[in-house]
Amino acid sequence: MNQIILKNDKISVGILPECGGSLSFFKYLGQDVLRPTDENQSDSNLSALFVMIPYASFITNGKFPYFGITRSVAVNSNISEYPIHGDVWQQKLQLIQQNDSIVELKLVHKKENGFPYNYTAGIIYELKDGKLLITLKLKNDTPLPMPYGLGIHPFFKRDKKTKIQYNAQNIWYCGDDPIMGHPYPISKDLNFTEAKTLPHMGLNISVDNWDGIAQVIQDDYSVTIQADNSFGHLTLYAPRGKDFFCLEPVSHTPDAFNLAAQGIVGTGIQTLGPNESATNTITFTMKGKQ
Repeated sequence: MNQIILKNDKISVGILPECGGSLSFFKYLGQDVLRPTDENQSDSNLSALFVMIPYASFITNGKFPYFGITRSVAVNSNISEYPIHGDVWQQKLQLIQQNDSIVELKLVHKKENGFPYNYTAGIIYELKDGKLLITLKLKNDTPLPMPYGLGIHPFFKRDKKTKIQYNAQNIWYCGDDPIMGHPYPISKDLNFTEAKTLPHMGLNISVDNWDGIAQVIQDDYSVTIQADNSFGHLTLYAPRGKDFFCLEPVSHTPDAFNLAAQGIVGTGIQTLGPNESATNTITFTMKGKQ
């Protein structure tokens, strides 16, 4: 499988265009920041990071109503009983440009396969000194309004000392919580306003009114995640007993298409009109501890 490597004197990343444009590794000063994978990996769920376009998380029962029409989406992975994480992460992407600091990839999607709208998606990875910028692009190629969402799914390295910090207000989703879709205030044990280690129990939560900034703090470096205003939700997935966790900037809550159709406000779902485009960026800023 073709792997493209971007590197400067601080950061290096391996990019797999044939595996959804996922990352095979992300290193800072030679250390793995994300869980590395083999460069011949063909499963993005085993990668260091993959992108979620044109939706993140799952769609319950593979159906959602929009503008009076119920749309169907086929199950696309064995990690969920429902369609999950969009189309791009499982497709072979086309290389559009490559130089010493930038790689741009593209996918032209047809509605007959996966999400029931035609669209063009893009990913740009760019290195700037101690920063990795990930830009997600989406254009609606269907002559109808298209609901959408965007996000990234990084697998951060984790040990007993790893800390995280972010500011958010409400929980929208917490595992199999039956009151999903009716946000409630974050409890003290799930509040990461102050940096702290992850609990021993497994976590799978989605929070809202995130201010777009989060930190992952390791023994000898930290990662500051900064996302633009389109990413108002954050998903934290930390399976018990694993050496990784996921802190995912996303634009919407799980099952947001269906929740929005029920009239629930604040899901984060957005709409692109015919030929309209969206471009949104997430930045990882690395800093070594002095």
